[in-house]
Amino acid sequence: MKNARVAVITRTKNRSILLKRAMDSILGQKYRDWVHVIVNDGGSPEAVKQVLAPNMDRYGDRITIVDNPVSVGMEAASNIGIRNCDSEFVVIHDDDDTWHPEFLERCVTFMDSKDKPSLGCEYCGVITHSMRILEEMDGESVKTVGSDPFNTWLQSVSLYRLASSNTFPPISFVFYRKVLEEVGYFREDLPVLGDWDFHLRVCMRYEIGLIPELLAYYHHRTSIKSGDYGNTVHAADYKHLAYDALYRNDLLRRDLREGKAGMGYLVNIGRSFDHLHAQIYPLERALEKMRSFRLFRWLGRFLYRGGRRRE
Repeated sequence: MKNARVAVITRTKNRSILLKRAMDSILGQKYRDWVHVIVNDGGSPEAVKQVLAPNMDRYGDRITIVDNPVSVGMEAASNIGIRNCDSEFVVIHDDDDTWHPEFLERCVTFMDSKDKPSLGCEYCGVITHSMRILEEMDGESVKTVGSDPFNTWLQSVSLYRLASSNTFPPISFVFYRKVLEEVGYFREDLPVLGDWDFHLRVCMRYEIGLIPELLAYYHHRTSIKSGDYGNTVHAADYKHLAYDALYRNDLLRRDLREGKAGMGYLVNIGRSFDHLHAQIYPLERALEKMRSFRLFRWLGRFLYRGGRRRE
């Protein structure tokens, strides 16, 4: 496999239908200086070869397949993929997500630009806005049933806001490989939340740029709660809830041991504000509706009185 500026890492296991779509997403990029590393994490090697076979000519020397005899988990699979290639940039492209054809081109162009502001903290990477795609499995194909913007409210990547909850998915984040030397690789002891932990460690050390365009597509299959084609966000939601508390507690205990207010304090106070906002938001919406109704009623009276005067 040749060296390239961007290494695209895909973790997969027995999801041929989704893997084919992921390959099309990568091969469809306008930017061409990339390599693709597929980590088959305990799945059927033959199934991956069958999906790859029709695309070999399009890939040329830009593809590597790593077959793990047994599953090692998402974060360990990511690390294996990263270590099996060489590149300037890295991006995690899960087998169920996709990109706009201009995603890589826009991200690399951003990182190559020389007008990025900095206050003594360099940019380590860039994200784009993400579209959440709601879908269902339909036999041997995938059917889209809806979509909505995932994080278009983001105007910048704030460490404080990121400490509250993960504000962007891995599919949207292109980062320098050298970042791994400073902050470490993905935590292999985390069965979930590994991407959030990595994003936090990166943002504690570097700035992350933002391209306010919907160029990354974050696919969710909400009705599938088990099996190979489930999303961990939904199929393992119980595990996310459990590890969310475990992770925040672990960071807070570290702060207490070290006698300081650090990331443990930040992730917990941020979560508290999240809960508060969730309680206040319905009230805000109700007040907005009341104000809109009052304005409409006032406008109606105004027009009615004006009409009466003209008579």
